[in-house]
Amino acid sequence: MNTAGKHIALLLPGLGGPASDHPIGDYLERRPASLDRLLSRAASSSLPGADLDSVLLHSFGLADTTAIAPLTCLLDAGQVPAGFVMRADPVHLRADQSCVRLFESHSFTISQDEADALVATFNAFYADDGWRLDAPVADRWYLGCDRRPEITSASPWSVAGEDIYASLPQGGSAREWHALLNEVQMLFHGHDVNLQRERQGRPVINSVWPWGGGVMPGEASSEYTRVLAREPLAVALARHAGIAASTLPADVPELVAQGDEGVVLVVCDDLRWPARYNEIEKWLAALAHLEQTLFAGLLDALAGRQIDSLRLMPCNGQCFTLTRRRQRAFWRPVRPFEQVLN
Repeated sequence: MNTAGKHIALLLPGLGGPASDHPIGDYLERRPASLDRLLSRAASSSLPGADLDSVLLHSFGLADTTAIAPLTCLLDAGQVPAGFVMRADPVHLRADQSCVRLFESHSFTISQDEADALVATFNAFYADDGWRLDAPVADRWYLGCDRRPEITSASPWSVAGEDIYASLPQGGSAREWHALLNEVQMLFHGHDVNLQRERQGRPVINSVWPWGGGVMPGEASSEYTRVLAREPLAVALARHAGIAASTLPADVPELVAQGDEGVVLVVCDDLRWPARYNEIEKWLAALAHLEQTLFAGLLDALAGRQIDSLRLMPCNGQCFTLTRRRQRAFWRPVRPFEQVLN
């Protein structure tokens, strides 16, 4: 696209809503009019990637998810261990009657002291195996390995709330890693941290989830001139590409004021976790909040010539681009946003 002028690219995972037997519109008390108008009058196109991680990686010229762990490790720890590093994030595994479900850190809280204590126990137990677990951030842990494990694995957020069976590590070393995960569950089961969490009625941290392992990628590049996000991978990619990154501003006027000419990437994950965990009430509340604080303001900024285009990417393989000219196309019927997405 022509990047002369000011442009906003908005990544909005979870926009499609939670899985439900009923259409999203059945739950809405009031239509999000600005969002409906935005999508109805936007030009639709395809976009590489069907989830937030893959869309971000493609946006920076990287397609391999094995870059995730080293990128976020550099962000969190300031350095990357020599050799191979993977994420080994703390998770809560809950046994139901017929399966074991995974809940990642967006569904519970964990303090740095709790993380440090669990990691110290892990490292003492596996001291002779060449593994080193670190928790530079309480809910993002990293496992350094002497050699590349022969496994592939899914991200914990892609398994969140679901049975882990089909998503357990696969590959030549799968059996070894399945045994490791079982061993870690036993190791953490009676840990003082978890005994205290049980007394407090909090989910226990009873396993780790390995994923995203690899080595630091080569150079990254992007059309974006600034990144506004709290999502760690987005911030890590921006820094790796030498692009300025900061947190999301409080409102649209501040958002617009932060951007010079070029394309500003805004990553908003307010809808992501309620959608992932099928929390319809939380998702509806987040959507209503974004309608008031984001969608309406961005359309006003477009109409008022404060920005030249707005791109909305729901992280589902679609991209919707709205310019001032298309925004004024009153003859285009306004449709419910969920119908446009589908």
